Amino acid sequence: MHIPRKVVLLLAAAAALVFAVAASGHGGDDGKHHEGKGKGNTIFSSSLAPSVPDDVAIHGIVPGGVPWVISRGSRVELKADGELELRIRGLIIPGRGDAGPVTTVSASLLCGADTAPAATTGSVPLSSSGDARIEDQITVPATCLAPSVLVNPNGNAKAYIAVSGWKS
Repeated sequence: MHIPRKVVLLLAAAAALVFAVAASGHGGDDGKHHEGKGKGNTIFSSSLAPSVPDDVAIHGIVPGGVPWVISRGSRVELKADGELELRIRGLIIPGRGDAGPVTTVSASLLCGADTAPAATTGSVPLSSSGDARIEDQITVPATCLAPSVLVNPNGNAKAYIAVSGWKS
């Protein structure tokens, strides 16, 4: 039986492609959301929701004393190697139209029923229009059930003005 050379080359190219995808471990996706596999992979990712004074306390940490709003695109991502990236866009006090007296923010990782944060980043500037970006390295605990990330105003780890999650 004679197989045309073009068919053999096409089958060889297809086999090489299948092998390359399988060897990369990505199965054709971007490889960012493989929980717990590799140090640089995302283990937690969420949008951010603004706080209002009547929100619940989270692990004893209370919401800010005034309502906040936040623009779309505000997110937090934590990688297995401890790289935490938090992007805030338009986190403002609606009655003022700006971030008011809050000039810096930090982020705290909370796990399960623990009352103390598992880790807190350093503070970064918050613009008057409510924009900030935290890129920090934290120590990731071996186990973190029901993780949440709180955005703390002016280095105050006992209050939050935004939290991982969403509000309609």
